[in-house]
Amino acid sequence: MKTYTVLYYPDFHPDAVWLRRILLLADEVTRIVPLDVELHDPEDLLALQNSIPGCLSAISPEEGDIAIERDNLPRLAKAFAFLARSRGPKKKKKKIVIEISELSVSIAGHVFLHTAKISPVIRRELRRNGLIIPGLEKIADREGFIVVDASASDLILSGIAENISRRTGLDAITDKPVPFALTALNGLGVRRTPTLGGAEGAVLAALTSILIPAEVATLKLNEYRDLRNSYASIRGAFKELTADLARINRLNHIQDPRRLTAEVEATAQEFGKEYQTFRKSRYARNFKGWAPLYVGGLVSMIGTAVAPHVALGVAGVSLVVQTIQKVFESPAASPGRDRVFNMVAGLRKDIIRQSGVKAII
Repeated sequence: MKTYTVLYYPDFHPDAVWLRRILLLADEVTRIVPLDVELHDPEDLLALQNSIPGCLSAISPEEGDIAIERDNLPRLAKAFAFLARSRGPKKKKKKIVIEISELSVSIAGHVFLHTAKISPVIRRELRRNGLIIPGLEKIADREGFIVVDASASDLILSGIAENISRRTGLDAITDKPVPFALTALNGLGVRRTPTLGGAEGAVLAALTSILIPAEVATLKLNEYRDLRNSYASIRGAFKELTADLARINRLNHIQDPRRLTAEVEATAQEFGKEYQTFRKSRYARNFKGWAPLYVGGLVSMIGTAVAPHVALGVAGVSLVVQTIQKVFESPAASPGRDRVFNMVAGLRKDIIRQSGVKAII
């Protein structure tokens, strides 16, 4: 089966905990990195890549990915003008806050954006609207970068991600709560053309926040790797699931950014409710179905240790629990959505168990 790879944006380095969650449901994450950029991943990302080779890769934007179509330029110019007005009059002196640490330099409200990610036309529009601070990239020794307003950068990078998503067929996904492109442009007449990859990626990100416990961050790397390997089949199932949810809920047809965000969240919440209902009904159904079949088989095993009438009860309860767990965790127990629910249930249980939370409780 073809690997399920998702396209991450806007940064070079995704959050490590977020990445752990995503990699349980996707095979690989690829990020947008220009050819001449040398990545210096933080230690937690390096450790994860060493433990799971190939889990985090890079793709470089092509000329067509950063190009702005003539029909889109007026909308982008309108968005930049809106941002410029929201920042106050150009003539008024603005305070620039620069934070310098041992490892990095940051500028409040701005990011270092590589010039390979923007076309000359966009660069001119950014300059014209005062959304670039010239010269500061030299302070950080970031050759090939410019200092750009963070909201403008998010808008540009989301557009590049959409273009690469269309070209490669990868689902675009982000660890930002709500990208600028989905909020501030609403009501300005600036609409993004919805893409299949964008909707599916948004659904996947929302599902991970609901289905994957936060305790995944506390697992040791070797335990996380083994857990992920044991649930390899879940990733293929989730690629089909996100596509179905996006199609059934017509998420790719919604052009209002705020409504799209709300519908994605509602879709994930509804799936979470179905999962909880399934767990309860599955438990009750198996309790009734399995208990009478196996009670007699275990009586002789514990009859020498306890009284016969007690043995019958102990055997029944013990076997029912074991049998329910076995059926509940089996990825092949049932087809379709039930199969996904079964795998998620086992995944959640193993995360809780391996993290030590259950023992503490």
